[in-house]
Amino acid sequence: MADHITEEEQIEALKRWWDENGKQTILAIVLTVGGYFGWQAWTQHVDDQAAAASLVYQEMLDNIAGNRPGETLATQQQADIKQLAETLKQQHGGSQYAFNAALIKAKLAVESDDLASAAIELQWAMDNTDQTINKNIARLRLARVEAAQDNLDTALQLVQGVDAGEMKSAFDEAKGDFYLQQGNSAAAYTAYEAALIGVDGQDSSARALLQLKISQVQPVAIDTVETELSQETAEEQADPS
Repeated sequence: MADHITEEEQIEALKRWWDENGKQTILAIVLTVGGYFGWQAWTQHVDDQAAAASLVYQEMLDNIAGNRPGETLATQQQADIKQLAETLKQQHGGSQYAFNAALIKAKLAVESDDLASAAIELQWAMDNTDQTINKNIARLRLARVEAAQDNLDTALQLVQGVDAGEMKSAFDEAKGDFYLQQGNSAAAYTAYEAALIGVDGQDSSARALLQLKISQVQPVAIDTVETELSQETAEEQADPS
């Protein structure tokens, strides 16, 4: 009898526990299982998207691969590449494939002397990547496109005050080029010197180019400083107070 009562008590206790906790238990199980399968579905979706983007990007590269270096792409090739790039930008924006596609479109635009379109593509690339190195690559190219359009103030703003990291030397060299375009040889000299200090010691071609640029502005830079000192001396003598 005691055993029978104990069993009934256990059943009643189980019923009470179920009434109090059953719904929460089911919900927890559903959320756990649902979360697992939801995560699986999401990772599968991401993988599928990456695979789709890879195929589109590979098609872009296939359109370019048939041409020799420096050879102009046919009109239809360019149209196909631009369309594929737009597909990547619209459907896979934020991916490395879309970033690379925007750079390719910008390059084609530059080759067609359409600098305004190149600037649009490079601005898009800079705005749609979270990678610092990517941002700096797009920023530097955009600055050079702006300089090519004689927007030198804009070009300088793009390369100043930037943590360029491993691209610091390239940024300093660009500053030198932009200052030289403005006719500011002294500032160009300073920028080229900074670029030379930061360039890889084993990159002999980059060092040679920078040394050439420095030699072109160094005499002017020295003359400018001497002229400024002479002017200051003359002003002091004219106004001894």
